[in-house]
Formats: sequence, structure tokens, C-alpha cells
Amino acid sequence: MLRRIAPVVLTVAVSAAVLTGCSSADTAGVDRADCTPTLGAGALSDSVVVLGGFGTAPEVSIPADTTATVSQRSIVDSASAKAGAQPAGNNTIASVNFAFYDQGTGEKLFESAGFGGQNSTNEFFMVSDESMNPLTAAIECAVPGERVVLALSPEDALPLRQQIGGTPEAALVAVMDVEGVSELQASGRTKGLPNGFPAVVTDENGVPGVVLPPRDAPVGIESGVRIAGSGEKVEAEGRLLVQMLAVSWDGSVLSNTWTAGGPQLLPGETESAAQGLAFREELTGKNVGSQVVVTEGGDSARVMVIDILAVG
Repeated sequence: MLRRIAPVVLTVAVSAAVLTGCSSADTAGVDRADCTPTLGAGALSDSVVVLGGFGTAPEVSIPADTTATVSQRSIVDSASAKAGAQPAGNNTIASVNFAFYDQGTGEKLFESAGFGGQNSTNEFFMVSDESMNPLTAAIECAVPGERVVLALSPEDALPLRQQIGGTPEAALVAVMDVEGVSELQASGRTKGLPNGFPAVVTDENGVPGVVLPPRDAPVGIESGVRIAGSGEKVEAEGRLLVQMLAVSWDGSVLSNTWTAGGPQLLPGETESAAQGLAFREELTGKNVGSQVVVTEGGDSARVMVIDILAVG
């Protein structure tokens, strides 16, 4: 089944995803100059020495005698930042890799699977004014290609320290690479669907609905692209972050992540097939930002409207 991103500060067991249910994004095309970060630089975040650029495994030196009474963040490397890229503003999804260090000992306590280029797996953060926490605030207004240092005050670090350990009452320091930023809905050129496909309509918030055609339920699986995105191509075994509406052929809504649950993680083709998610194959080769409409026949015939938000 689809895996929901837990709306917590950090849950190591299910990674550091920080997504919550939210309506469609209202910051498409936001300029970095219009984005004001919640956290500013401070004495500790500014004094952490990070050797190594974005996407590489860094050497980190943390001063043990610099206090942090409030959490703070500094952007330490912008050399790989993408010119004109969308910042991680309100109601966006950021793909992030990171490592946490103990200020007291300098020990690395936890790192995401893709940190330092170990593999292509990213973690997903939901940046939202309504559910901001120090982790999402750390990458707020950053753009893809930037490396950020977060210094968590001992008070803010307490819930995380209970999971990853470290020196009691000390600050935690994170080095975070912002891999990508995307919107909460498909964005691209609208195309016509194949003849006989259900029609898709959207409300003022971009939430889709389905109008079923006057025909028998489909046989097998078919798909069509309603919105052609221009992002990264989906690979067969890549993980996807998606919004999805599923409607049975009798018109009843089976699930709708736009209104309940929020964006979901969908595994690659092999794992999806083992879970009975045969439609995952229809998303391979499509671009991030696309909206794909899938019809699936059989005893439980249904139509799915899927927005591909990110890969990772």
C-alpha cells in the first residue's frame, strides 16, 4: 500500500519525512526575494566548519563552547544552487539529505541514506507555515543545490535526542543538502485524454474530481497524461511522491490524498507489484509535475488521477 509520510519532527524508523495533509500549493513560481525564513543565522550555526561541497560527504568541526539558546541556521554552500530555482516556500515539498551531529562530542548520530551521495534516495519535507518545525524551518527559502547548517537549541533538540542519542543538554547540529523543491500539484501543459476516458475537473484549490463516461468498466490497465510536467523522468524502480484520487467505476470515492492523508510515497514497480499496485508501471517514463489518469479493470474497476510530485 502507499506509505504516508509521518507528520513528526523526526522518526528514524520511517525516515525524516515531515509531510502533512495540505491543500494545493499557493506559492507556484514564488521568488526567493519574497521568501522570509523563520530561522536566522546565529553564533553556533555560523561557527560550524563544513569542509566539502554540496552533495559530498563533509568533514564537520563543531565548537563545543558556543551556546545556542534558540535554534538557528546558516547557508554554508550555494555554489551548486540552481539559478532561478523555486525556493522551499510555503506549501512546497523539499527533497533533502542530511546528517545530525552531537555538539558535545562532534559525533555523527544519524544520517539519511542518500547523504553525501551514498545513493539516490532522498527524504521529503513539507514546508508549510501551518506546521513549521525546526527541521522544515532550516531549509525554508533555500533553493536546490544549497547546503544548510542547522543548530538546534538543547530545548528544540530534546525530542530528536530521545531517538538518536547524544550528550544530554547539548545542542544538535545538522548539515542538510536541499536536492529539489516541488509543488503540491501537477504543473505543466494540459493535454487531451484518450477517447472514452473519464473527464477530470478541478475545484478552485486544484483538487480533482472525476466524471465517468457512459460505458462499461474497462478491461486491463490504460493510462493517459492529462498534464505534461517537465521535471525528472520516473524510473522503473524509483520511489515517487504522489497525490492520488481513486474512484470506483460506480462513482464512489475510494481514496483522495488531497483531502485526507496528504502526499504518499509509492515504491518502484517490483515492490508495487508485490503489493498489488499494478498501476505503478503506468507512471514509469512520465515526468515529475505530470498528472496521469489510469483506468484499471477487473472486479474492482476504478479510475485514478495521480499527480507525480517528486522522485526519490
